[in-house]
Amino acid sequence: MTGLIQYNMSDTKLESPGDKISPTFCILPWIHLNTWPNGNVYPCCLTDYREELGNMKDNTLEELWNVPRMKEIRRDMLLGNKHDNCRKCYQQEENGLDSTRTSSNRWYKHHIPNIIEQTKPDGTNERFELLYWDFRFSNLCNFKCRMCGSYLSSKWFEDEIKIFGGSNIPKAIINVNDYSKKDIKFYLNEFMEDVEEIYFAGGEPLIMDEHYYILEKLIEIGHTDLRLRYNTNLGYLKFKKWDNLKLWEPFRKVDNANVAIFASIDGINEVAEYKRKGTKWPKVEANIKKCIDEGLNFHVSCTTSIMNIFHIPTFVDRMVELGLDIFHIQLNNILTSPYYYNINILPIELKNKVKILYNKHLEKFQGREKEELAKKYDSIFKFMDETPQDNVDKIYMQLKNFTDKLDKGRQENFLEVYPYYSDWYNSIGKSNVI
Repeated sequence: MTGLIQYNMSDTKLESPGDKISPTFCILPWIHLNTWPNGNVYPCCLTDYREELGNMKDNTLEELWNVPRMKEIRRDMLLGNKHDNCRKCYQQEENGLDSTRTSSNRWYKHHIPNIIEQTKPDGTNERFELLYWDFRFSNLCNFKCRMCGSYLSSKWFEDEIKIFGGSNIPKAIINVNDYSKKDIKFYLNEFMEDVEEIYFAGGEPLIMDEHYYILEKLIEIGHTDLRLRYNTNLGYLKFKKWDNLKLWEPFRKVDNANVAIFASIDGINEVAEYKRKGTKWPKVEANIKKCIDEGLNFHVSCTTSIMNIFHIPTFVDRMVELGLDIFHIQLNNILTSPYYYNINILPIELKNKVKILYNKHLEKFQGREKEELAKKYDSIFKFMDETPQDNVDKIYMQLKNFTDKLDKGRQENFLEVYPYYSDWYNSIGKSNVI
């Protein structure tokens, strides 16, 4: 999973309480670690995944808490320096968006004074305390999205073997405990009473037994006044013996906003089913409608890429028809990996067509909704107009080679889903495309 969960900007201010410490301060390195199914540990889910802090087979989370890079990140933040690990948040802020950094500082502002006191000049923080959980327990997933891979989707494993001749993982399903010196439940149980927020992602969290263990344990000890956030493909609302709508009730009784569902949905019908392979659109749409009708704090978190950039107005219209307002439709998670799906690689003539399409779509709306959607579209334009990171012809060939190979293996057709790309796509490799 490469997507980012964002809070609703319209309900928040962009100011960060951490700015009183420094303009680059983020509380997450003091309260949080991000673990992956392969045991890799990172400062957060937005960091550079090429540089892990370590792996749980070699070190406990306590041992990784103050490794040199963690201390360096904290030190830079206290000094007001921009650390390269945090560039995604800084980029979003430069584009006028609320970032995970700014939103986290608001959520946990009551902890800021104490953590500053507990931190040494070199960035060492001697109090190991996991107040915010983001444990990717497993790569277990029911989808095999085009932009994903076997490291985060068990469904991808077979395709990687059959279509590409090998996989970067040893077996279809991997679990963090396979690589951990300590059972992950050790950390769950140790911090169960103190945790303030849990982010469930995957894989697909709603088909993971660990997710249900946590909910049942929290209910058992009476700790239902925390925030639960989900990144889910919404393929299931019921799984095995569990009904999520019923399990969420005790948490929603404290505050309905405390259970926030961010559904990773990027399109409808054939676009949804092509981009996120495994999607059965009628079922997913029915689950969307059920979440809305139940009054859940429900959002769709759209990952914007070349695979849906022309489809977003249609997608927005359908979400509105289902009862979702513009403020709960997240559009500014721009896909950056694999890079050949990034919207900034599109030829200028296609970018101009996107802008015309979106500006025409805005005419349907009025008042605050039009203002909010215009802000989101303007942000997309800013990302789209960025200069590609590499030679564009090289990127195009990467896109075509991968897409053609995957299409052949899955018996799908990129241009049948996206006919408006025909001229551009068919020209790749035949001449210089500007």
